[in-house]
Amino acid sequence: MDTAGNRGARTEIAGIKVVAARTAARIIDRAIQVFGAARLSADTPLALFYAIARQLRIVDGPDEVHLRSIARHELSVQATPPTAAAAIRGDTLMAPAN
Repeated sequence: MDTAGNRGARTEIAGIKVVAARTAARIIDRAIQVFGAARLSADTPLALFYAIARQLRIVDGPDEVHLRSIARHELSVQATPPTAAAAIRGDTLMAPAN
């Protein structure tokens, strides 16, 4: 975001939103499995953590919306000619050697 701005980093931001929410939910789910029946008591906040992690996956936009925006961006990069794709990514093209 610092170099490309919000618009330029939107694909990376969407990817981070998907991965971070899924990872948090997976870690909390594993902790719940480790604690077993103790997770049902008020001694551990795991049930609350799991509910919050699940809410974050919905509140910040469903994963499918983020995945669709990533897919659209990647498909548009693949569909453009190589010189235009390099310009989109910020790559510099080298002149062919004679």
